[in-house]
Amino acid sequence: MTASPLTRTPLSAVVIAGGGTGGHVYPGVAIAEEVLRRNPAARIAFIGSQRGLENKIIPPLGYALEIITVSRLKGGGLWSKVKGLFRLPVGIFQSWRILRRVRPDVVIGVGGYASGPALLAAWMTWRKFAIQEQNATPGLTNRWLGKIAKRVFLGFAAAASHFNAKKTRFTGNPIRAAIATQLGATLGASSHEARPARRPISADAPLRVLVFGGSQGATFLNERVPALLARLAASGVALAITHQTGKNEVDATTARYAALGLAAQVVPFIDTMATAYAAADLAICRSGALTIAELTAVGLPSVLVPFPFAADNHQEANARVLESAGAGIVATQSAYDEAALATRLLALARDPAALTAMSTAARSLARVDAAAQIVTHLEELVA
Repeated sequence: MTASPLTRTPLSAVVIAGGGTGGHVYPGVAIAEEVLRRNPAARIAFIGSQRGLENKIIPPLGYALEIITVSRLKGGGLWSKVKGLFRLPVGIFQSWRILRRVRPDVVIGVGGYASGPALLAAWMTWRKFAIQEQNATPGLTNRWLGKIAKRVFLGFAAAASHFNAKKTRFTGNPIRAAIATQLGATLGASSHEARPARRPISADAPLRVLVFGGSQGATFLNERVPALLARLAASGVALAITHQTGKNEVDATTARYAALGLAAQVVPFIDTMATAYAAADLAICRSGALTIAELTAVGLPSVLVPFPFAADNHQEANARVLESAGAGIVATQSAYDEAALATRLLALARDPAALTAMSTAARSLARVDAAAQIVTHLEELVA
């Protein structure tokens, strides 16, 4: 039976487990922000791995980060799998010690290598735990852990078929406060509440294009997008380009634009994505779950190029959700046709109303209150 909202009390201690990529870490940060918004005295601890991006993201934000010994069990070679199996019990034991010390009200897994051992430690010690599944196609670990978790929070409704319906809650993916408040959205706003439209797009103004491949960049986009945009420019479309490459490919990408005679702002990393989204008319990017959540929150039309080696091809499943709603264009790497894609983009550039319609469709999918919903459910679970 669901607890009455009157019986809920703010959480006093929460462990957030997982990481590896920004797509796993930042949803955890959004949940932590909401927990602290309700109870500034709450203790938050993250459990992550030594090589994950959480090591760069979490400490500067002021959260405690506990490191466990863990590595992949799926993908990689045989030796990688063997190491992962041997490290699993070590990671579970380390997680057990952390949980015993922190004594959290609840543990929530956000995916990544560290999530599995931490949630297993919670289950073995009779602690309540939940899963935040970001993708339209869940990974094997979350599908298995979903059988024993108390709640499974879904970023995409399409993932519901993989879990027990009594446990699932479709909340959308939690996004950081800075993104959620962009364009007038608030953390407490309904996903269906009207929010200000983006800046009107004019056929006379430069088309502002934002290219990014996630926190690590994307080699495919770095290599192929400059030529795509050069085709647009050659057709008479004025462009204002911002391209985030990742730290290792700034010079090579800058050289490609220069060779094509195309001006572009090329940067290794964008610290303030909210500002970058607000200053764009169109995004060309990968389709990780966090990216999809942020694109819809700010109503940004997109060309989505899914990473083809993502587990269970979940990025393409994510991208197809936007495509079906008329909010994005999907261009898979295996069928990438530069000429055909340039033709579609040329039509969009010459039809501002079409871009505005894509923006409206994207906003209709937004769940800007996802973090608030998740924390409310966690409070009820603990109560």
